[in-house]
Amino acid sequence: MSYNAPPPAYPPPGQGYPPPGQGYPPPAPPAGYPPMGYPPQDAGAYPPPPPPAPETKSRGDGFLKGCCAALCCCCLLDACF
Repeated sequence: MSYNAPPPAYPPPGQGYPPPGQGYPPPAPPAGYPPMGYPPQDAGAYPPPPPPAPETKSRGDGFLKGCCAALCCCCLLDACF
């Protein structure tokens, strides 16, 4: 049994990318941005950094004393009533 049919005709593969030398144009900068090269390189340096934050100081153990006082009050009220 011999089968001598011609192969099916397929279209040639298409190109997935632009041919070499024909790239996409660069995207335009978004609106609201200054033009390229602005400000000039000799316009000055960045603004100085903000001063360091002051060191935090302990305010004492007032919270702990308040919690202990509330706990004692609750215990005394529970014992009395």
